[in-house]
Amino acid sequence: MYWVRRNRLGGSHLPSHLEEIRDWKRKGVEKVLILAEDWEIEETWGDSNYYFQQLKNEGLNFLHVPIPDGQPPSMGDLDKIMNWLKDGTNVVHCVAGKGRTGTVLAAYLIMNEGLSPDQAVDEVRRYQSGAIATMQQLIFLYELRKIED
Repeated sequence: MYWVRRNRLGGSHLPSHLEEIRDWKRKGVEKVLILAEDWEIEETWGDSNYYFQQLKNEGLNFLHVPIPDGQPPSMGDLDKIMNWLKDGTNVVHCVAGKGRTGTVLAAYLIMNEGLSPDQAVDEVRRYQSGAIATMQQLIFLYELRKIED
């Protein structure tokens, strides 16, 4: 797990065992935003509902907004995501914690802190090299800034 905004907003890969979820809790995480698709979660946990239950058992709230690998969120999904991230201590994850996760973290910085797309990408990459993995994700962030202006 890596913090982009300490004790407020972080990113991670998909945890592969319960101890990783408990480590999030020890670091103060209260809410989990899951961007991985069901089939990706199932490759690690056997069943996405089993994974969701483990989060609940550990006292974590979660929101599942599946986004295909290499893609940015839709604008409708982004609204839902930004509302979710408004409060609490959040961790965002896809599978590797880079592409989809990095895109959402950078979008948060653009929309909530007024960073430019370049600044937001650089900021996320300070904590997670390789974040924002595809041209589609980068273009999305530049288009998002046009909407925000």
